[in-house]
Amino acid sequence: MSFRMTQSPTNFWLILIFLALLLAACGGAATEPSAGNGDAGVNTDLQEWLNSQGTSGQNGLPGAVADVVTPAPTPTRPQMNTAVSAPGAAAIASQTTDANGITVGFTADGRAFKGDPDAPILIEEFSDYQCPFCARWASQTLPSLLANQIANGQVMLVYYDFPLSSIHPQAAAAANAARCAGEAGAVAYWQFHDTLFARTNEWSHNNPNTTFIKFAAELGLDETDFTACVNANRYGSQVQADVQLGQRRGVSSTPSFFLNEQALIGAQPTEVFNQAIAALLNGERIAAAPPQPEPQEIVIPTPAAIALGADDIAFALGDPNAPVQIVEFTDYQCPYCQQHSAQTLPQIISEMVENGRVYYVFKDLPLDIHPEARVAAKAVRCGGEQDAFLEMHDAVFNSQGQWGGQGDKAGDIFAALAADLGLDSVAFAACYASSAQDDLVQANVEEAIALGVRSTPSFFFNGYLASGALPFDSFEQIVTWGENGELAAQVEANVRAVYAAQQAQQQQQQQVPPTPAGPVDVPTDDVAFAIGSPDAPITIVEYTDYQCPFCSRHFAQTLSQLKAQYVDTGLVRYVFKDFPLTSIHPQAALAAEAARCAGEQDAYLEMHDALFANQNAWNGRQDAATLFATYAQQLGLDAASFTECLESGRYQRAVEADLNEGIAFGVRGTPTFFINGNIFVGAQPFEAFVQMLTAVQNQ
Repeated sequence: MSFRMTQSPTNFWLILIFLALLLAACGGAATEPSAGNGDAGVNTDLQEWLNSQGTSGQNGLPGAVADVVTPAPTPTRPQMNTAVSAPGAAAIASQTTDANGITVGFTADGRAFKGDPDAPILIEEFSDYQCPFCARWASQTLPSLLANQIANGQVMLVYYDFPLSSIHPQAAAAANAARCAGEAGAVAYWQFHDTLFARTNEWSHNNPNTTFIKFAAELGLDETDFTACVNANRYGSQVQADVQLGQRRGVSSTPSFFLNEQALIGAQPTEVFNQAIAALLNGERIAAAPPQPEPQEIVIPTPAAIALGADDIAFALGDPNAPVQIVEFTDYQCPYCQQHSAQTLPQIISEMVENGRVYYVFKDLPLDIHPEARVAAKAVRCGGEQDAFLEMHDAVFNSQGQWGGQGDKAGDIFAALAADLGLDSVAFAACYASSAQDDLVQANVEEAIALGVRSTPSFFFNGYLASGALPFDSFEQIVTWGENGELAAQVEANVRAVYAAQQAQQQQQQQVPPTPAGPVDVPTDDVAFAIGSPDAPITIVEYTDYQCPFCSRHFAQTLSQLKAQYVDTGLVRYVFKDFPLTSIHPQAALAAEAARCAGEQDAYLEMHDALFANQNAWNGRQDAATLFATYAQQLGLDAASFTECLESGRYQRAVEADLNEGIAFGVRGTPTFFINGNIFVGAQPFEAFVQMLTAVQNQ
């Protein structure tokens, strides 16, 4: 080979920027890499990298559990980038009607839609096929919209892909598969869409394409064409483009919706959509305009200081004096690293390393979520001791599905790979059994942490950090800038442009109230009511609204399980506090007072349950107090005492105090929980509480 391979490069240092690129990566990023073919138009991957530089403290990454946060019932507007215009009634490429007489088709930019393109209301849905809340919306809310507002011509629904790949690793592949099904027409697309949501458990595994191919066959699609499409990830770049558009418009969780460009977040029930649609048809807004936040301070990035001594790297390719140095932190069990290794690295070697443009350095960052990644890194380094690092690197990545998840048995597979490469088996086994390589891998891990690297693959281009499986076109552009001495200037120019756009945007936006960064000390002495032992190791404080449908869902689906498995067993003390959203729930405060009045007769919990169980009966009624008195009688309470209490308003200030306290702690909607002081938002399923409680127990 014409390029230089070395493990003893000249020592030198580069300088760091502690920022992550909004691209697919194991451990931190939330989007899927493109297929690597590259589009003929704008390189959106590269622009996202440039835009990510210099925004310290606001990296834009969707939360790792964003889709498991059910938002408050109030339709809320996130921080939206008004510089990015949301598409209006899009041009139509094709349309037909489905079996129910609904118009379906594709917009000119390839997105599937349902409904009349001339409808007065456009709903844009950003969704993730592996998100349970998206599935719930598709099964519980969408059917009503289809039967009513979409069927009668009031609404057109356009579907956008927003796979949260950091927590849903098969979601991007599912989005691609749906688009592949769409090659047979819009009816086939929507049939596949429905199948994906209805049968998520069947394809949520390491080889989802096999299941997608089975679904396609069941739907009567051309199996050969569909198989070629999914295996080539033909629509990967289009899926990625949807993600980037969503991010620019303020989307960070799924499902998220825009109704005539007004945001509505979460798997809202049918009644919330009905109200929002009715408001828009009446010329009203569904959310208030936000206040102006404090301007950010501009941060101009500088390059990183990276150790490149002989013991600091796993391997290196090319000339250490090349004009551009690329340092990769990789994880051999990471699917995005495997994709980079298979699709992009060979082209980097042939077009950049071999001709002296790039010095390419390998470092290890095995993530804790990949239990065999550390021993895989050691195995590759042991191959390097016999001058076969790159060969072992490729073999380990290519066999990822064989050794991943095998635990101690993975070592046998690595030994077999070494033997297949013709390595000395005894020497390899001795190296693998030694701790010497373990220590070097750990040193890389510690360096990555110090540099602010959160995910894999991550790359430093002359010291500037980019995280994710970048397509080759992005490597080409960044390397060209580096060769021409333009990289720092390009980064700074884009930072200043993005900063200027942010300042203009913030003049029109509202800053979302801050969420507590860590545990807060929520008072639990003078409370509406509490159940469980005061000595329980965990305290859950719930801020609730008796008129809130999400609070009702928590009561009906989750609270009883929490009580049986945690409260009654002495593990949890559960505290009730009031947070009536009176602007949209005018009877909520009085209901909170009713529960407290019942508490005077030792029946708080009974009234609490009765209020939620009968929410639809008193919701919106001016005579709600009469119904509350009826519930008190049904519970066997002294009716006169209860009525006197409720009419006196003696608990009005206590309810207001809870509300103000919640606001001070960052509560924005209901239900909101604090678990040993850690905020936990939304009508989470019981399984999510179990995970959170387990984590708190293990602290």
